[in-house]
Amino acid sequence: MIDEIQKAPDLFPAIKRSVDQDRQPGRFLLTGSANVMTLPRLSESLAGRMEIIPLFPFSAGELAGQREGFIKRLFEGRIAKAKAASAKDDLPARLVRGGYPEAVQRKAEDRRSAWFASYISTILQRDVRDLARVDGLHALPTCSSCWLLVPPVC
Repeated sequence: MIDEIQKAPDLFPAIKRSVDQDRQPGRFLLTGSANVMTLPRLSESLAGRMEIIPLFPFSAGELAGQREGFIKRLFEGRIAKAKAASAKDDLPARLVRGGYPEAVQRKAEDRRSAWFASYISTILQRDVRDLARVDGLHALPTCSSCWLLVPPVC
């Protein structure tokens, strides 16, 4: 298992040789915050030799500790009608809280907001700069409330 594999591009030729010699799946688990298929030097290196599994935030059922069967029912052709939300179900609050474990653990809204701002900042300052080879961080927005605006307004 190698975490943040995008930071070690020199390992890809060795992994490629090893996979070409032994096609048994599951020998390598490569993780990272960047999609290796978007990295110019690496995209061709393991194409056809790997399976990419994106990790998403927790679902509503996972957050509630409930076993979900939607996908299974979908493939079995047993799709039930959506249940009406109960009066105690606070959908807007759940949507704002999100599904990332670190954000969910923070009960105070300001602490959750701070986590999301830090998360976005980390992606912008580390991953985007590394992938795009952006040397001047001044080219990236610094205000957490306007990070989606292009060009930034702050």
